[in-house]
Amino acid sequence: MNFIVKDQNIGQRLDIFLTKNLNQLSRSQIKKMVEGGLVLVDQKPAKPHQFLKAGQKIIIIPAEEKIKQIQRATPNFYYRPKVIFENNDFLVLEKPAGMLVHPTEKNEPDTLVDWLLKKYPQVKNVGEEQNRDGIIHRLDKEVSGIMIVAKTNKAYYYLKEQFKKRLVKKEYITLVYGKIHDQTGEIDLPIGRNKEGIFVAHPRQGKEKLHYQDKVAKTQYQVLKYLKDYTLLRIRILTGRTHQIRVHLSAIGHPILGDQIYKPKKKFFHFLRKKIKVVDPGRIFLHSVKIGFYDLNKQWVEFSSPLPKSLEDFLDETKK
Repeated sequence: MNFIVKDQNIGQRLDIFLTKNLNQLSRSQIKKMVEGGLVLVDQKPAKPHQFLKAGQKIIIIPAEEKIKQIQRATPNFYYRPKVIFENNDFLVLEKPAGMLVHPTEKNEPDTLVDWLLKKYPQVKNVGEEQNRDGIIHRLDKEVSGIMIVAKTNKAYYYLKEQFKKRLVKKEYITLVYGKIHDQTGEIDLPIGRNKEGIFVAHPRQGKEKLHYQDKVAKTQYQVLKYLKDYTLLRIRILTGRTHQIRVHLSAIGHPILGDQIYKPKKKFFHFLRKKIKVVDPGRIFLHSVKIGFYDLNKQWVEFSSPLPKSLEDFLDETKK
């Protein structure tokens, strides 16, 4: 891969130039690549902060596979979102694991909203909340999978109403600790926060009222496969509470593999009455695989997203 420095790039730093032209890599990854001697400027090893001159030839030594190796070797790397459908009203995309949907009060960079504003500037100010341009719903940072983004306010409010009325069909695939013996089931434990501010599911019996901070939450599951001491599940959520799937599965004694917040505790193994190996898939094993809703022509549409290769590879290793 080669580049020739044009007049508009004179005086630009090499790492900034490459960040703009190799948008599948972050600046820190490009710095690693340059420092590793994989970038030449006029046939000489480059430095990340060197300034470019007109007519210089920049050569990227690694082929596509080399770039992928750098990506895999870089901690916290996330792939860019993949758009799988778009029209004038909305986008359907795959959010990668590790990408925050929108900035919080900490004002984090490199969120999905940042990416959207660069690629689809028309989404700016779509919606009701600041820094959530076009965002109707969200996935946890650690979770990958399919999402809808509104391009216009008309689409935003039309789709948001479907979420509010629970008309949107959302399905996930997850791998949990232990064997869930009921092939299908529904978890309807209300969700609130504990004293530490962590989300928990509160059991309620009889006519006992909900705690004022608790919210009704319903999660349906279907067993797909047993793999050693783990269970592969298809999940459908009927409500959209923060961390709902993770909290519900943890509450019934089957936390998700790779979940760093609701990970197994000592009492978990006592509950199962069996010693189970705690394993790390490298990320939380939770992926949004399908979403269905009515488009603006009132036609039902569905979109799906396959499991990422890293999770498929982990499943293959688990089968051995």
